[in-house]
Amino acid sequence: MNTSLFAPNLRLDERLLGNTRVFRSSVPLPDKRPDILTLLQRWADQVPNRVLLTEPSEPQRPAISYGDAFQLSSGLSTVLSKQCHLRRGDVVATLAPASIEALVLKLSCLHGGFVHAALPPFPFREGTNTPANQPFLTAIQPRVIIAPAGHPAIGGLGAFNLSELMEAAREISTPERPIEHAPADFAAIFFTSGSTGVRTAVPITRQMISSNQAAIAAFWPFLAERPLVLVDWLPWHHVFGGLDNIFKVIWNGGTMHIDLPPGEATIAATVQLIAAVEPTLHIAVPFGMKLLLDALEGNERATQAFTQNLQAVFFAGAGIDATLWRRLRRFRDKGGTFEVLSGYGTTEAASTICLSPVPLEQPGELGYPLPGHEVMLAETDDRLELRVRGPNVAPGYLTDRGLVPLSLDEHGFYRTGDAAILRERQDGCAVLAFDGRLADDFKLSSGIKVRTGWLRERLIAQCSPLAADIIIAGENRESLVALVFQATAHADDSALVKKVSKALAVWNASNPGNSTAISRFALASITPDRARGEISDKGQIIRSRFLRNHAALFDALYDNDGWTPSS
Repeated sequence: MNTSLFAPNLRLDERLLGNTRVFRSSVPLPDKRPDILTLLQRWADQVPNRVLLTEPSEPQRPAISYGDAFQLSSGLSTVLSKQCHLRRGDVVATLAPASIEALVLKLSCLHGGFVHAALPPFPFREGTNTPANQPFLTAIQPRVIIAPAGHPAIGGLGAFNLSELMEAAREISTPERPIEHAPADFAAIFFTSGSTGVRTAVPITRQMISSNQAAIAAFWPFLAERPLVLVDWLPWHHVFGGLDNIFKVIWNGGTMHIDLPPGEATIAATVQLIAAVEPTLHIAVPFGMKLLLDALEGNERATQAFTQNLQAVFFAGAGIDATLWRRLRRFRDKGGTFEVLSGYGTTEAASTICLSPVPLEQPGELGYPLPGHEVMLAETDDRLELRVRGPNVAPGYLTDRGLVPLSLDEHGFYRTGDAAILRERQDGCAVLAFDGRLADDFKLSSGIKVRTGWLRERLIAQCSPLAADIIIAGENRESLVALVFQATAHADDSALVKKVSKALAVWNASNPGNSTAISRFALASITPDRARGEISDKGQIIRSRFLRNHAALFDALYDNDGWTPSS
């Protein structure tokens, strides 16, 4: 185990608040937590020619240095102030995807004290006001909307053309000085991912950014040991990619190389990019990691480039299925020295709540709370809800009624809606571990509760490698049914049905209770529809919305459609 990745003498401290356990890490939050713009200026002064960001393009990737990023973003702030008549606190809504221009716009808002609001692209794809996108604009009340060149919102919503603003910024020879700001000023607005079907606007303050990055750097000092190199495709309208990752790079004076989203058509380009830049950190989601392993396994040269300087592969702990976990460990054991780490967070906490204090032993580990933060495991409906309190927690939600409070308990802890447990590892280290979403649980007609997240995870593992996802239904019914989404195209559905049927029969034999056994199942013949709200921007199926939209499909299973598990 590479212990140099982690803060020394790292332990989990526990205390009681009433009868409830509260945890925090032994690492203190640093007293010095500079504004992220201060860090940008520091690197611009110290290493002005170091590359901050590159973006995909042919035949050569455009790049911007720290010196140019500071200079150009300062100029763009002046343009926004004069040409768009923006003042401190005004909201700038943007539809620009991850790019050099998008970075300069993000940084220019920090210069001018504007609030950068990243709009989700799908509801705005037509570029006009629609019932689907109006709630986003109503919640944040933007002073201006800025879109990339060619976006229909430039005509349909009166959005400013970002490329034209950038051209004007390049002509500014003496930009204005950064505006005076306060730590509690809003710096950004991000919308929650919609994993539970509802998207809400979360304001992020400047001090939330600083405390988040200072805490991560204190917990994982390896990030600053050498210039961080990150190849990243995560969208910038989500807090993880558009706030945590890009500011993690700036905080540590590193370089981000924007990648294309993972897919069969893009993975070869990803491997080429990795070979050229040799990343020090890889931040993965399961789908992308599977494609990358497909491309790397058996390719010794590409594997060596990937692992040469790689210190860690980072996952959201609850996202790794058992099959991928075993495959990644085998890949690492054949020649890599990197560790596999995980974490947990929410938009409401500026993306990060917990991080690994040691390399992962198994999927689902969340780790320890960030320095300066407390995590409570509070009994809720016979489960333990993970709640968090600390400087990363947002001041509220933005709605058409203004700022409204988060869901806090009587002690001021934010209620995440996720369940967690304290898991004892084989090495004796106890870590917080994911235990499903409370909102996904339901009751059978008998009153017995079904732990849907727990059950889904184990059914996918039982049906591995056949199932990519499984939706379980049965609220107010006597038994459970399941819709199985197959992992890969299968030439013979009848053969696939037999394999899934046998796997579920084995599961039922060991788990015969009504709240665990699957009475009937079907193979999904439809694809979740993003336009109907059935899939989030992270690519996750939104179970509640899918069940509502396809109630007849599940009713048919109870009317003897589909198959009964059988060995």
